[in-house]
Amino acid sequence: MYKPIGITMGDPAGIGPELVSKLLLTDQKNILIYTNFECLKKFAPTVNLNDPRLVNVIGDFDIPNLVSGKPSSVGGDISLTILKRAVGDCITEELSAIITGPISKFSWHLAGQNWPGHTELLAYLSNPKNPPKVRMLLYGENLMVVLNSVHIPLKDAILSLNKTNLIETAKITDRWYMKNFGKKPQIILAALNPHAGEHGILGNEEIDILKPVVLKATKCGINISGPYPADTVFFKNQNNDSKGPNKIIIALYHDQGLIPFKLGGLETGINTTIGLPFLRTSVDHGTAFDIAGKNLASVKPMLVALSMTRKILSKRR
Repeated sequence: MYKPIGITMGDPAGIGPELVSKLLLTDQKNILIYTNFECLKKFAPTVNLNDPRLVNVIGDFDIPNLVSGKPSSVGGDISLTILKRAVGDCITEELSAIITGPISKFSWHLAGQNWPGHTELLAYLSNPKNPPKVRMLLYGENLMVVLNSVHIPLKDAILSLNKTNLIETAKITDRWYMKNFGKKPQIILAALNPHAGEHGILGNEEIDILKPVVLKATKCGINISGPYPADTVFFKNQNNDSKGPNKIIIALYHDQGLIPFKLGGLETGINTTIGLPFLRTSVDHGTAFDIAGKNLASVKPMLVALSMTRKILSKRR
């Protein structure tokens, strides 16, 4: 039996407290939910604070100025403090994995922390002096997608596209899959331009960057092919094998990968950061400030995240 899976509440002004409340009503075992009791008293007063699955992360928080449904520096401070505590416990191997609840990047910025998202912060927290190279992977029932770039403007993602970073993405993906599934994946590279550049008529990135990367990665023993037109690569390379996934698509920028992935539904997949020294996954939805405090949030995505995290842990080598 592996050690508990840690779950962070996320931004307390979003649906995090409601999800904590609903998760505690299930019979989920071997989990530790990192939260703050004062937040639960305010936003989820029916929660049994004596539940042994709860971890109370304390701090000097201005709870009275925390308003449900609104991003704030208080909410950012709380979610950051909770995350850092859970990551620390993961690094010291008190946890087998961590599932992060949704945070507000704007709240983080209001709290004076300019991290663009979980992915970048987790890399730093895992090794502040020498953060590992990480990537964001979307893991669903029928689709696996790795992002070559994450939380940067689209124009920057395109202008910064280069061979070194892309070959690194392929290597990180190959190593992660081998560690977690015990075999090599089939990596499929999505193109940048319409029709994969149409032999240079619609752009040269496929000729100058993407094809050379495929050749170099293949020589390194990586099973990779492409580039393939992005308008068809996702539905042509879904995983329908009941024995588990084996195809992973590399998307070149955030929305190229997230749009087709989320079309499958927010309750069928998870996000995971690959390249970390520990396993981190998350639900594939945000803070949902618009429905916070209205008892409309579904706990199903979190249960899916738990199920898929346990599946990965069971296969880890």
